[in-house]
Amino acid sequence: MELLDLLNLTENDFLDFKQEWYKDTGCLILDVLCMANSDAKSDRYIVIGYNEAEKIFSDISSNRLNQDNLCNLLSTSNFNRIPQVYIKTLNVAGKIIDILVIKKTNYRPYFLLKDKQIKTKHQIIRAGVIYTRNGSVNTPVDQSATEAQIAEMWRERFGLLLSPRERLEIYVQDYGNWSCNYDGEWKSCVWHYIPFPEFTFEYTLPDNMSDYNPRHHANAIFANSIGNSYETSLRYKYHTTTLKSESLYICDKARYYLLHPHTDWLYYDPENYDDLHVFIGNARKSDRGKSIDEIDFSAKQGGKHRQVTFFYNIKNSFEYYVQKILNQNSSYNLYNNYLFSYIGASNYEENKGITCPEKIYLIEPNENIAKRLKTEFKNLQKFYS
Repeated sequence: MELLDLLNLTENDFLDFKQEWYKDTGCLILDVLCMANSDAKSDRYIVIGYNEAEKIFSDISSNRLNQDNLCNLLSTSNFNRIPQVYIKTLNVAGKIIDILVIKKTNYRPYFLLKDKQIKTKHQIIRAGVIYTRNGSVNTPVDQSATEAQIAEMWRERFGLLLSPRERLEIYVQDYGNWSCNYDGEWKSCVWHYIPFPEFTFEYTLPDNMSDYNPRHHANAIFANSIGNSYETSLRYKYHTTTLKSESLYICDKARYYLLHPHTDWLYYDPENYDDLHVFIGNARKSDRGKSIDEIDFSAKQGGKHRQVTFFYNIKNSFEYYVQKILNQNSSYNLYNNYLFSYIGASNYEENKGITCPEKIYLIEPNENIAKRLKTEFKNLQKFYS
């Protein structure tokens, strides 16, 4: 939804209007609590500086908060978990309005751990009480959400309204609450989620390792003189049902574990490092709209472009959290140490004279991946030149 479209709506369970900024921060905190705990299926909004009934704008300069002020207020108000709230300012035909955007999350219920006064009304927001919003009306400060509403919030919080697969996606984010049952010889291991131990992931290597196919040695994928390293399958389970599985590299006798990271390819012109093309995932065209055939990358066919491989994980992704669970007792830093080197990237004849990536990179959730990989490639050539 475009924020300007909010001005055409009436107040509801995700939208409230205020003609001016709050004179009492206690009133602001109560409104944020109610909105954050709303049953609305979208983000929630408090529009400041507009009267929706009369369709008129008003001055918002008095008591106005900026984002830093708001963050400071929220962080000092003793929330059990601070809601995600930010201010968006709009200019509507020369009139300025502020919109408080309260992000929808799965972390309800929100409540205060200490009482907070609403001084102008001689009221108290009570610690531990859960307030919400019913339609266009907030829970009165001397009441609370209903028992049914509160139960629904907690079920959402613990993922009980979701499928097992969706619950697993949430539980891995609580990576400190996973425990490992280890056979002592690194050939099998089971991790379980302590609050709900029916959620597990596990691997098992063959009893007779001499029968293990050499192609499953992790050294065939990642070469850094790692001994006793193998590839197997990590199985994610709910009770006895396998929800999903993926490749797992057990490195250096289980001193650390590695899920296979994202793998993308960068094509470069050895005479012009500004002529770079990145293929993300299974894309048929590069970030610059060229196919592999158009780039003519093969040196053996006389083309000028060469190929290198990049490995990376995306921060706050499912794999990112699982990686933290697997290695919570390891001293290895997967992103700061040059632990991994893709054999093919450095052994191709055409890549002689350049520095290939030899680590796993950590990418921010909304980061431009192609731009980041190009920057890392250029930095490698500068650093080692």
